[in-house]
Amino acid sequence: MSDLLSGFEFAQGPGGCRAFFEDILGMPPEFIWPKMDEMMDSITNHRKTAVKAGHSVSKSYTVARIALWFLLCHPPATVVTTAPTNTQVEDILWREIREAHAGALCKLPGKVTRTKVDIQDEEGIKWFATGFATKPDTVTQQATAFQGFHNQNFLVIFDEAAGILPQIWRAAMSLCADEGRMLVIGNPTANFGDFVDCFQEDSGWNQITISVRDTPNYIQDKRVIPGLSGRQYERDIIRKFGDGSNEHKIRVLGEFPEYTEGTYYGIQLAKAKAEKRSSVIGLRDETAKTYTFWDIGHAHTAIWFAQFIRREIHIIDYYEDNQGLGLPAYAKVLDTKPYIYGDHYGPWDIGPSGSNSKSFQTGKVVLDVAAELGIHFTITEKSSVDDGIEAVRGMFNKVVFANECREGLAKLGQYKRKKNESLSTDDKPIFYKELLKNGSEHCADAFRTLAMAYRYSQIDDERIGYPGVQREIEQVEEDVYEALML
Repeated sequence: MSDLLSGFEFAQGPGGCRAFFEDILGMPPEFIWPKMDEMMDSITNHRKTAVKAGHSVSKSYTVARIALWFLLCHPPATVVTTAPTNTQVEDILWREIREAHAGALCKLPGKVTRTKVDIQDEEGIKWFATGFATKPDTVTQQATAFQGFHNQNFLVIFDEAAGILPQIWRAAMSLCADEGRMLVIGNPTANFGDFVDCFQEDSGWNQITISVRDTPNYIQDKRVIPGLSGRQYERDIIRKFGDGSNEHKIRVLGEFPEYTEGTYYGIQLAKAKAEKRSSVIGLRDETAKTYTFWDIGHAHTAIWFAQFIRREIHIIDYYEDNQGLGLPAYAKVLDTKPYIYGDHYGPWDIGPSGSNSKSFQTGKVVLDVAAELGIHFTITEKSSVDDGIEAVRGMFNKVVFANECREGLAKLGQYKRKKNESLSTDDKPIFYKELLKNGSEHCADAFRTLAMAYRYSQIDDERIGYPGVQREIEQVEEDVYEALML
């Protein structure tokens, strides 16, 4: 191993990362600006670093070279990078890694492929860097794969961290609990989730914000470093979207927006947060009935738990399974919670003519199996996804979320349209009408079950004293009719 690392020892310890950038990778010193130095120092001095950044502030350029520095200067090392899409992994971060490795001032060890640098040493010790995209359909296997990445020195890099799935966050945090380092970085495009949590007070993360206003190009108001954003970029964003707009916060200031871009419920969630209707402590009423609202699938099931108090909808709990545990397991979940249950509501597709009317595992009728377990479902009205989304929006001003629902809240905040990567630009994202399958859809489908039950007055109990929106409309119509008859 010593032969492979000959000449790299000087790049270990304080200042070593910058020395590696300059003396091994050949980066001109004048191209290393203060925020780059801050990132390098943070990786050296802190086990967990979180960076939120505006657009074109050299974040991928810097992170790629940090990955090579850690790999080559901390033997034996493993570096694992991930991002939400293959494009972000292969064509952005790993393109920079490949270019930095190939363009070094000396021949660097390691066989480089599209998403891997593999170093074979004479002792046969595991020593490599690898990258992959996190996908909802295989996220469980990917999270499990993280457990195989142990090494004496270990670095996890999340690129575009706001889009990384919760299962991957949990796996990486578990792996790095006692060893290893994490660097999570990205544009702050979401206002809920694990990336946002990194920037909470006392989170344990060293927090860095990189604004376009921090760049040498902006400070000197000229092209000092090619490719960096400057004052003209900010002027363009303000002209298109307005000063202080969501887009200005994300793309220029590197700050979290009021709502996640491209989401279906972003504005509603931002309003709930501003009105302190989200993450409320001690919301549950121990004497009130709790109603459940489900989305049941072959592998994924989500359940919202709600109480109806003084014409408000109090969301007190959330549960999700992505392993296909089945109704017996869900019945046990209900039993373990200290709730007095009212009715249980299921989506129309588990009804007699629905596509999920029979269990994939057993072939039995879902409603029959549930009834045997003591769960008697009321089936909501059949509706399109668009109708369900509008139903959710229509009831949102009456919803209050308990702190126990943070995972569900985060997923509602990630429920969004698919981004058109080929047509989108840094200052103007373009979205398809198509739903992005990022693991949030099951949570959102269960929430639509609640909205449809609310809209069509299926929720009606003397304890609630809550007639439902459709009945309220009918009552208004009756009052108007009676007034006209007088």
